[in-house]
Amino acid sequence: MLTGQTLRNRYSVYDRLGSGGAATVYLARDSKTGQMVILKVVHPHLIDESFMGRFRREIELLSQLDNPHIIKLYDWALQEHDPVTNQTLSYIIAEFVEGHTLSDIIDTRGALPEPDALAIGRQIAIGLADIHSRGIIHRDIKSQNIMITPTNIAKLIDFGIAKSTNQATLTNPSHFAGTLFYAPPEQIMETHSVDHRADIYALGVVLYEMLSARLPVSEREFGAVASRIISGDLDPLTGVSPEAESLVADMMAFRPENRIASAELVIKKIEKILGGAESPDLKNLPPVVTAHMMAVSQDAIKAQGPRYKLVATTGQAIPITQNETVIGRSHPRDPSAPDIDLWTLGIEEARTASRRHCRVFLKDDAYFLEDLASMNGTFLNDIQCVAGTIYPLKDGDQIMAGRVQLTFTKQ
Repeated sequence: MLTGQTLRNRYSVYDRLGSGGAATVYLARDSKTGQMVILKVVHPHLIDESFMGRFRREIELLSQLDNPHIIKLYDWALQEHDPVTNQTLSYIIAEFVEGHTLSDIIDTRGALPEPDALAIGRQIAIGLADIHSRGIIHRDIKSQNIMITPTNIAKLIDFGIAKSTNQATLTNPSHFAGTLFYAPPEQIMETHSVDHRADIYALGVVLYEMLSARLPVSEREFGAVASRIISGDLDPLTGVSPEAESLVADMMAFRPENRIASAELVIKKIEKILGGAESPDLKNLPPVVTAHMMAVSQDAIKAQGPRYKLVATTGQAIPITQNETVIGRSHPRDPSAPDIDLWTLGIEEARTASRRHCRVFLKDDAYFLEDLASMNGTFLNDIQCVAGTIYPLKDGDQIMAGRVQLTFTKQ
């Protein structure tokens, strides 16, 4: 854990935002510019020649870009020894994008109004047009990789498996790269041979998802999903205008040569449907997390020795065994899951919880609660928590994650 450390005497690390198969992501502040930034640290056990080649590629691609709809890269380190932590670290420093992922917005609100969905699709197509003009293929366009800012700007926020057409892929032929639900048939069958039209297809899936609040394949098992995609057996898109239905169908054509040929053409077709270059208007989004670094009064920190658990209204008891426990809800299109998955516990109101809804964590021998910018809010003893602010917990406190009630109590 790098929380509380300062790298290069410049980047103060405030909090861990999450961890995946390749890296751990932290929120940090750049003392030189005063900006909040994202610190993405590669897991040490992955540092070998092959993986570093992929990491360098991500740096090369991001450093080329300056587009309002694509995350910016500020700095990086490759196997750099940090004397403060006495670790050899490889990381990137990237733009901190305030807002909510498109996937969380869809999960909470359901299908978006058609003009908003098309306007978001247009913004992402603008970003794709830029990267495609540089010979870059993203290969992992999905709603989890799209952030919607408080000013309704859509941004692509992850380029972990992007590759340039003049760079050999580092993906083993037997290993699928990408996210299956959004992948075109050729990406599943021939990972090495995809071109920019794979991104067009994936953006078509994102549009389908925004317009219907579901994915073109309802199954969850990998083999069943892959089989339906490579056979072109997709659920039809219904309940939208003929123009939107035709656009999505043309973007998701089975054969690449039958798809809309470029991101520029996607932009033009969307603008024709909208009647111009409109912007999305998603109102009443919950506040974003900007205050992870807020100090907690020392008077509020009291030593608590006993172990604690969370008890649901169903009587299920979940022991708190980690220094940080994220509470939320899993989703079939997201391979990651929170530490306490309300969905798999069978709690009826779990659908009201966000994927990373809130967290309970130990600090200086005391437990605290923090809302993680959830869509339906976190309540402590019937008082709504401010996202990014941390609240001391005591025995018997009632936590509401969405409409799921949990009691914080001693074991």
